[in-house]
Amino acid sequence: MKNSIWDILTMILLLGIVIVAVGVLMLFQNPYLVFNPFPPPPPVPTIFVPSFTPTPKSLPPTWTPTAFPTISEATKRPTSTPLPTNTPFVLPSPTPILKIVYPTNARLPLEGKCKVLAQSPEDGKTIKAGETFRVSWTLQNTSTEPWRSDSIDVRFKGGVPMHTSKDVIDLPKSVEPNGTIDITITMTAPEKAGYQITYWTLSAGSTVKCTFYVEIFVEK
Repeated sequence: MKNSIWDILTMILLLGIVIVAVGVLMLFQNPYLVFNPFPPPPPVPTIFVPSFTPTPKSLPPTWTPTAFPTISEATKRPTSTPLPTNTPFVLPSPTPILKIVYPTNARLPLEGKCKVLAQSPEDGKTIKAGETFRVSWTLQNTSTEPWRSDSIDVRFKGGVPMHTSKDVIDLPKSVEPNGTIDITITMTAPEKAGYQITYWTLSAGSTVKCTFYVEIFVEK
């Protein structure tokens, strides 16, 4: 009987040791169990900070040109018709006055013995009405007598009086037979249009030594 009690107590002791050992092992693994008389302070909660994940920057999409719609020939605007070209109004040219040549029987007789070697302007020259001009003749004495400057004058004989000087002018110099002399007279074309002629002579009193003239065409 006495041994049985000790056996029971031994069993109870061993069971208590096992229970204590198991409890210590459990506390070692998890000290936060409710039956731990000296629990450790609660752990500081861990704050989870998410790791930074860089976001790659994407380039803008490549620009794609927009094609313009092709205009068909049917939808093109019609070609504008150009304005007609103005035709300038041109005034008709005035009808020129025909040069009328006097017939031979309308001319004065050419008296005297001389020859006109040169003349400026030539006969038939067109000159504006009212225009002043100079007429020059080169005369040759074809007679056998000299032309004396103290007895022979240059005289207006007839036709249209166009000269601006006197009707009688002194002979500039004496002229021997076959000699020459230059005579120059300033004139103004008359207002009357058409053919005009004027006659001059070298005269000693009433005796004509030489006859010369100029004929012009007056234009308005």
